Amino acid sequence: MHSLAQRVSTLSSIVTTICFAAIALVSIMTLAIPQGSVNSLRFRSSKPIVTLKNTRNYGATKNTPKENARFKFDIVADFSDLVDWNTKQIFTYVYVELDDVFGSDDNKSNKLVVWDKILTEKDKMYINYKNLKSKYSIWDYDPELHGRTGHFKLGYNIQPYVGPLSFGEVDLNNTFTFPATKV
Repeated sequence: MHSLAQRVSTLSSIVTTICFAAIALVSIMTLAIPQGSVNSLRFRSSKPIVTLKNTRNYGATKNTPKENARFKFDIVADFSDLVDWNTKQIFTYVYVELDDVFGSDDNKSNKLVVWDKILTEKDKMYINYKNLKSKYSIWDYDPELHGRTGHFKLGYNIQPYVGPLSFGEVDLNNTFTFPATKV
């Protein structure tokens, strides 16, 4: 006869195998189901407000201030089509993509997040904000922002209970040029 320890070991091995097989099946099913898209998307931005900051938190060094920018914008977006039975939460963010200041052929661009929000409740996957201030001030390693162009994008990260993360982005078709520095 087998000892009690052998029986417990065999049973736990079978249960663990079944659990991992179920997790693998859920992951494969999540990848096989096509994702929806962001609906009712509207975005409007005002001009960026550029100021000089002298603290290291904003990229400045001793006695050389850095240009920083903040934005105000309106955003309406419906993420309910992205939610399925395996969605835990959706991390959404609005970011500014600045054109390369050095004009290299590498198509490098800076992506700077100005606002983010985590949507956790499946019945509240709709955002509607008017005159929202950017959560984060942006600055670049280049000493000056004024005269540079950029455009807004909406990014999202769908975080499932089980399985791989999936990312997406939507171009908000809003291009801007930074104005002169406001002292």
